[in-house]
Amino acid sequence: FFAGLISLGQAAATELSRNIHYRSGLQNARIQFEQKKTGRVAFIGGSITQMNGYRPMVSDWLQQRFPDTKFEFINAGISSTCSHTGAFRLEEHILSKGRIDLLFGEFAVNDDQDARHSRRSCILGMEGIIRQAKIKQPQCDLVVTHFVNPNMLKQIQSGKIPQSIEAHEKVLKHYDISSLFLAREVADQIKAGSLTWSKFGGTHPKPAGNSIAKELIKDLLDYAWAKPLSGKNQK
Repeated sequence: FFAGLISLGQAAATELSRNIHYRSGLQNARIQFEQKKTGRVAFIGGSITQMNGYRPMVSDWLQQRFPDTKFEFINAGISSTCSHTGAFRLEEHILSKGRIDLLFGEFAVNDDQDARHSRRSCILGMEGIIRQAKIKQPQCDLVVTHFVNPNMLKQIQSGKIPQSIEAHEKVLKHYDISSLFLAREVADQIKAGSLTWSKFGGTHPKPAGNSIAKELIKDLLDYAWAKPLSGKNQK
């Protein structure tokens, strides 16, 4: 499933803010949640996903937004794992569980600090996840969030985009997958004086930091799901 380096053709994103990139889709999950009243939502990533952080916050919000829907939530976060590991375990840990309606991912931090991947390796790992999901479960909607560590934050504050984020974005743009630039949102809020790195919580965010991630995801999905479903979107 590692398809090699992607071509440079890119899809445009609708930017709700400069750190929320809505590209397309996300309606399959909504149709399932609203009409079928069931949903299977999975999260894959490193310790940021595995921990009691943004993942349960997003799960709780989805249950509140669709109170009559019976959800199953899959935690496929494993500490210190990179996007390559995620690609190789995606089938066993997520896709084999049945129909996946919505898949959240995060690997920017671990591709940077744990695997120390080259740009090419960052692309291959993320593409391995996205392509596999697209081929094996084409109805699955995907969202990727770019978290942050101190080194990545310093790069953003100096006007650079960390290599893992830039590489992952190349893949996400190519496959028209929505993404959230949480790392830059943190830098923006620190610059504005409304947040400190300590309050955010560091590489493994505190509740305040995870809440920022959850709010970005909420804003993305609220935008994508704002209009009533049309007749052509009925299952």
